Amino acid sequence: SMYTEVLFVIAAVIILLAVGIALTVIGYLIWKKEMISFLHDYHYDNVSENDKKAFCSLSGWGIISVGVGLLITAVILLMTDSALSFIGFGAGFFVGVALLIYAGNKYNSQKKL
Repeated sequence: SMYTEVLFVIAAVIILLAVGIALTVIGYLIWKKEMISFLHDYHYDNVSENDKKAFCSLSGWGIISVGVGLLITAVILLMTDSALSFIGFGAGFFVGVALLIYAGNKYNSQKKL
């Protein structure tokens, strides 16, 4: 029914907002406060003290990108009730994962790029 569909959309928006805000805050803390421990330790085992700031910056922005993608998705979904809203998530996820992979390869690998 229409009522069930509206409830589903509202629930989806609430979940997207909550996870988006959480990831954005965690990304900010990694980026600005260098709270590297939000990541699993094998993601930063080989990061030198000299590289920590750059690694945290890239990793933080990667997680922020995913979070912002979810926030954009929530807003578009609320306004349009369209599956196209997930383009926001896709874009944020793609950029975020690319940044995380780049940071890991550049600063956490045994052989530096």
